[in-house]
Amino acid sequence: MPRMVDAAQRRQEVVDSVKRIVVADGLERVSLREVAAEAGLVVGSVRHYFASSTELLVFAFESVVDAVLERLRAAAGTAAPGTHDGVVAQLSQLLPLDEERAVDLCVWTEFKLAARTRPELEPTAERSHRAVAAAVGQMLSALRPALGAADLVIEAERLLATVEGLGLHAMLQGRWLDAQLCREVLAAQVRGAGKAGI
Repeated sequence: MPRMVDAAQRRQEVVDSVKRIVVADGLERVSLREVAAEAGLVVGSVRHYFASSTELLVFAFESVVDAVLERLRAAAGTAAPGTHDGVVAQLSQLLPLDEERAVDLCVWTEFKLAARTRPELEPTAERSHRAVAAAVGQMLSALRPALGAADLVIEAERLLATVEGLGLHAMLQGRWLDAQLCREVLAAQVRGAGKAGI
């Protein structure tokens, strides 16, 4: 009797193949045929789960966003809320500090850039930005409860820009901008968040 294939597991295998292709060669190489080859499947097997390359790309982007947001939520549950260390621990989930986060950040970045010109990816890019911005705002509210609404928005955007820029810089200059230096830069930014004159 043939073994039943778990649909969720097979979809995850396909998404993992998409991620490997994006990390190695960029988003433009992703097609049903390339993904099938990477996953060790025939194209028809991939088509069983995804009717088109567009559907596959949207699903892969959603999967990466969900994984990153889940790491943020998990860090919020274990980090000390309202402390510098807690905020650094949460924001570190958005940096390429280990292989899993480095892969997801690379793929997330490729998809977000592609969303500028590919309307089918724009809703997920928007959702990811809003969710991360809201999480950063919650972190800052707990860290600096006296911040007014306008200052909170400014500080949240500043921290988010720092994390995104630091993540991109670490991906491009990883030989010298290692995990420890990333954490130190991030910690310095968090310490200055919401302080007058910063």
